[in-house]
Amino acid sequence: MYSTARFIGFIECEGEKVQCLSCTEVDGAANRISRKSLAGHIKSRAHIDNLALMRRRQKERELHDRRVQTTYEDAQPSGFQSLFHHQPQQRPNMFDEDINTSDVPMEDLFLSTDTPLNLDELVPQLVPPEEAPSSPEEERERLQRQYIQMFYRAMARDMLDPTNDEETEMSEAFLSDELRAAGATDDNEEEDEQESDTEADSDSDGRYAPYPNKTTMLLDVIDNLNRLRLSSAHMKLILWLLKEVGAQNVPSYDAFRKTQSTLQEMCGSKPEMHTSDAGNHFFTNDIREGIARDFANPETAKHLHLYPEETDGPISEVWEAGRWKEYDPSQLTPMFAKGYQHFYIEELAELQDGSFVIPHNWIVRKGVLHSDCSEVTGWQITDNTRSVPASDFAYNYFSILGRTGNTDGLAWSTGSAVPPPKMPNKLRDLVAPDEPLYVVMVPAWMDDVSGNKSKQYNKHLNVYTSNGCLPGRLLQQEFYVRFYSTSPHASTSEQSAAFRDQVNATQTDPIKCFDSRTKGPCRVILRVPGLPADNPQQSEEASHIGGNGNCPCRKCKWGGPTEYRESDAGYDASHYSGTLRDAAEIKENLRKQLKQAMYGFAKPVQLLQTATGTKDKITQEWIDVLIAKAKEMQAKDPKSSPEEIATLLEKWLDEQPGDKMNPLLDIAGLDPSQDTPVEILHTILLGIVKYVWHLLNTQQWSEADRALFAIRLQSTDIGGLTIPPIRASYMVQYKNNLIGKHFKTLMQTTVFHAHDITTPAQFTLIKAVSQLGALLWVPKIINMTEYLSDLKIVIGNVLDAFGDIQPSRILDKIKIHLLPHLLQDIPRFGPAIRYSTEVYEGFNPIFRLCSIYSNHQAPSRDISTKFSQMERLKHILCGGFYWLKDEKRWTQAGDNVLKLLRQTPVLQRHLGWVPQREINPGYIRPKSKKKSPPIEWKITRASRALAEHGTASANPICAPSGQSLWRLGVSVTTSSGDQGNEGSWVVARNLTGALVIGRIAELLTRSEDSEGEFDERLSDLATLEVFICGDTPHPDFEYPILRRPTGEEITTQSAHSYVVVRAEDVQFVFNAQHDCRFSQCKATGFEFERQERQTTTRTTATIAHVDDDHFVLREVLPRYLTQPRPLYADRRQHHNELAIQLRSTQSDKRQRTREKAAETRARNKAKRDANRLPTIDEIEEGNGPESEDEPEEEEEEEAPASSNSRKRRRVSKK
Repeated sequence: MYSTARFIGFIECEGEKVQCLSCTEVDGAANRISRKSLAGHIKSRAHIDNLALMRRRQKERELHDRRVQTTYEDAQPSGFQSLFHHQPQQRPNMFDEDINTSDVPMEDLFLSTDTPLNLDELVPQLVPPEEAPSSPEEERERLQRQYIQMFYRAMARDMLDPTNDEETEMSEAFLSDELRAAGATDDNEEEDEQESDTEADSDSDGRYAPYPNKTTMLLDVIDNLNRLRLSSAHMKLILWLLKEVGAQNVPSYDAFRKTQSTLQEMCGSKPEMHTSDAGNHFFTNDIREGIARDFANPETAKHLHLYPEETDGPISEVWEAGRWKEYDPSQLTPMFAKGYQHFYIEELAELQDGSFVIPHNWIVRKGVLHSDCSEVTGWQITDNTRSVPASDFAYNYFSILGRTGNTDGLAWSTGSAVPPPKMPNKLRDLVAPDEPLYVVMVPAWMDDVSGNKSKQYNKHLNVYTSNGCLPGRLLQQEFYVRFYSTSPHASTSEQSAAFRDQVNATQTDPIKCFDSRTKGPCRVILRVPGLPADNPQQSEEASHIGGNGNCPCRKCKWGGPTEYRESDAGYDASHYSGTLRDAAEIKENLRKQLKQAMYGFAKPVQLLQTATGTKDKITQEWIDVLIAKAKEMQAKDPKSSPEEIATLLEKWLDEQPGDKMNPLLDIAGLDPSQDTPVEILHTILLGIVKYVWHLLNTQQWSEADRALFAIRLQSTDIGGLTIPPIRASYMVQYKNNLIGKHFKTLMQTTVFHAHDITTPAQFTLIKAVSQLGALLWVPKIINMTEYLSDLKIVIGNVLDAFGDIQPSRILDKIKIHLLPHLLQDIPRFGPAIRYSTEVYEGFNPIFRLCSIYSNHQAPSRDISTKFSQMERLKHILCGGFYWLKDEKRWTQAGDNVLKLLRQTPVLQRHLGWVPQREINPGYIRPKSKKKSPPIEWKITRASRALAEHGTASANPICAPSGQSLWRLGVSVTTSSGDQGNEGSWVVARNLTGALVIGRIAELLTRSEDSEGEFDERLSDLATLEVFICGDTPHPDFEYPILRRPTGEEITTQSAHSYVVVRAEDVQFVFNAQHDCRFSQCKATGFEFERQERQTTTRTTATIAHVDDDHFVLREVLPRYLTQPRPLYADRRQHHNELAIQLRSTQSDKRQRTREKAAETRARNKAKRDANRLPTIDEIEEGNGPESEDEPEEEEEEEAPASSNSRKRRRVSKK
């Protein structure tokens, strides 16, 4: 017997067995052998080969580790300081605390109601049982106290089951009855109204106008908060409570509702009823009235951007991109107002220097409004054009006519190089002489939403809009989302018809508005630049057949039969954008389908739809009607030819009222196929990232791998990532129920934690998706050309990485094919986050609350009414102007009303309004004096660091005295507005002005108790632990690396371990991750769990970092370090190889499917044959299951035989 101690690579096992580690590592399964067979196993060819393979792998790992070590050791400073030509901009939070999302907290799904609560312990006994009333007054008080007790019990029950929508209606009725029984309501309504009228007249100075008093104002506010809905019973209870505590000017319930109705008529709007062509009724809040309120609201009007903009610098807003510039200048804002003069395009104008020009457009260049003008010389229009600032215009067309005396028009010279346009501009006919004319963009979002909080789906089809002329940072706030319509019956196509009619009506009758900027009237025309939504809804809006069709892309014509898509050419084409669709072609395809349906056959129509990928819901309804009528006409008159029937049906169709196809195709300037941009929430997070997560969890990870990943994920440094705290255990446990915020976290962090638990191909895919997310989630594009070049490479890498794992994935998932279309959408609409639908999805909970608290009898009307009331409240609180009919003037709310929103943060949060935060760079928030008293300068880390290099700087400074007092800081505000804490990675400028990268080690602010003179430049200080950015990317992550300066660099190159910078010189915070892959960090650490805000004795595993020297950057990356590299130089050749593999696997898959289907058919046939009774013929022929001891058979009475089939004679047993 051999001893395993003599052999390296074996471990003892139970039952006289040993395990060979080399064979286990190579084969993947535990290779256990008996001790007797040990010598033979060692000499076996399999063991020798496995041992050699394991040694080769070990050498490769050692070589790889040496490469990474060399990268860190040989890393030279990257010289990134010279790359920063612009001040870093504040990055928007991926998860804004002030903006609610539509994601329902998952913990709400796991509230347990199995253990009953003792309500008697939660609610104090207000009335002892033994106490008996002795008078009617005491009886009344007792009933009121009992009611309060019942109310609190009802509230406790609601906390147990907050999603019971049916109980909501019952509880409201119950509360109303109990209020009446407790004496909280008065049946004498006339007395209530009279009492309210006498008490309400307390705002004689107008401080609370348009409200009668402060109480009514506050009641209206709490009744119209976005995320705090009150039922009628709740409001009655509040009014009763106010009266009981002696509050002044408390109205009755009916008087309060009457006041709200008056306010709604004064400065609100009333929902408008529509009847669709299909006969469905629904209500809308007129978009025109909402835009009019935007102009009358000074908080909104001051942010309106009404002209397109050309910029050589960063692109952040949609008006800086190309979409607005695609409109004809006459479809954009056509004029510029200078005092009382309106300068329209295509009209003669005189400049300050006396020259004449004809402006052709109005566009902002470098922040100044310009116009591209043709020069006019000798009453002839020349070919010379130049850009003229708006400030250079002196006289408009009518002023020129008045000065020349040519009231009948200008006498143009013959022979002009360019014929003069017709003057004055015909757009002047739409407005009064004193009314400017503007154009406002209104994107529309549509989707299906549940009207319930519970899991029971209550389908409503909703339409929301917003003012597209507002900056993106405002459009991400729910305060600026505008509800348009909802209906459980009318489809989005039916509702979009009403939307189209209102938009198109402004082309001939512009919206009349009061402009709060000029305090005068103006007119507005509406345009629809885009239709953000999820992919299925966008396909419907684009009259597309959907992602499962042969032509699955709504934006291009890529696709075809399976044979083509799996061919070399077809598979390669799937990785790029094909020939783009357009609205005119879609209309023509729909007309052909209608024409084909008039011949009475459905198959040709279906072939057209399959071949073109065009299919419209409204058109399909008419197609079904036409086919039925054609068959009916053919049956009535068989002698009529198909052409004659088609001619009659074509005439009949033209006479029918209503839309014959998608109403969105009739909006001027809108192409639904191209103006439905690729949306990153549903396409990237809920598409690409979700596919990767599913791939890892279903094809790669074991339970042990998931547990390890959860530990690594929980140990992530999230500083600078602007994501919420990571709940790794939840994300891994409920891996199939994650939402957008979880995938956003995984997109950024998985690449640092997937080593050793993924294959190389999977890691390549994870890395490519991470790079894609880093490029898309940016609020500003500095250089559009470079950005698109990088994005094209990264998108190609993502597609190719998916193909390496599963070639058929791009054919099965349309979201993968849509990625190349980002290259067209971003230049047109700007950064992808600007048209993300997160803010619209986050508006859905507000809709649900309105739905729950409606009476469910007229949901469209009631929900629209409530939203119009909330819009009215926001307009009043923001200081919006409204028209006083009696006084015939525009006015605002009183001073006390205007102060309410600005001075009440809790109200701002409930309304979804986020005021612009003032950035105070360099401000250090000190720690509490009680917890951290001031310390002397000489014991600070900054004193030691400043002593090392402060006197050697180019601008020597005077260090503070050793006895001066300083307070430790909690956080520092950077120049970009980020908050840096101790341990945060930052970029800063040192005392000589050079840029440095480091980690905050200490924050100091001078104590007010400190005495003596000091350098004012050092009142607020940050001490940074210095790191050097290497000039070579990490070989695995392809990100730059950070390392500490070496001893030689400190002694010979004047490098420093720590540096002191002024707090105001800290530029911004970024994220860096420890290189656990290189350091091989293990899950050997632990930390104590916290439950109920208390530290428990339970522990959880964490990653224990081996060192604190090696880090990988996520941001602040110089161009030569961040430029992505394609996975394959010859993508076409790689796609051809994948196509060959695809055809082989798909052929085998289809063969297996056919065999399985045949087996299933045979099995089902056998079951049917076994269960059926035999016929007499089968028994006579000896083929039936006849038994020897079977009794005599009696033949059933035959029914008359059918002429088309042979009669089967059944037998019955006696």
